[in-house]
Amino acid sequence: MAALNTQNIVSAGTAPTFGAASASDTAEVGNGINTFAVYKNSGGSASVVTIAVAGNTSYGEPLPDPAITVPITTGEKWIPLRKEYDAGDGSGRCTITATNTAGLTVAIVRMG
Repeated sequence: MAALNTQNIVSAGTAPTFGAASASDTAEVGNGINTFAVYKNSGGSASVVTIAVAGNTSYGEPLPDPAITVPITTGEKWIPLRKEYDAGDGSGRCTITATNTAGLTVAIVRMG
């Protein structure tokens, strides 16, 4: 598991640095409206990125874990890291898992 660093987007423009995604990473959720996980897939298999959401609904059922498919070859997805995704452990981070990580890269970016 890797703790992914957040990169700030600056007014002059930013080209985020992408790193290899692992099967399980953690990322900062920020304030819940300006931080994104950006996944690019150059591999030959689609990847499913899942964000673990802690807690239960008001009627006691586990909150759903969003699962986003990153398509093959030139697929790219920008996934908002909402404050509801916070792991609840005081870290301000969430856990993100991914399937088929060959050719899958990730950058965590924040506006502002």
